[in-house]
Amino acid sequence: MPDFSLGKLLVLAIILAVVWYGWKYVQRVEQVRRTLRDEIERRRTGTPPSRPAEDLVKCAVCATYVPARGAHSCGRADCPWPR
Repeated sequence: MPDFSLGKLLVLAIILAVVWYGWKYVQRVEQVRRTLRDEIERRRTGTPPSRPAEDLVKCAVCATYVPARGAHSCGRADCPWPR
């Protein structure tokens, strides 16, 4: 019959935690490296970013900036943007 003691279970739990968090760390580092490598390649080739900047316009009534395309009403009665 197996001999389970609290010490052995604690050591097993620590080993499993170290392996688990080590694996997560390695995966995160690889993801960051992949992202940086893609960004360097994108800049080297001169291709635009995958999400281009969006133009904003200032609302004449409430002085907030809203997207130029797809702007919608802020809820004020005198808002120039349609709902």
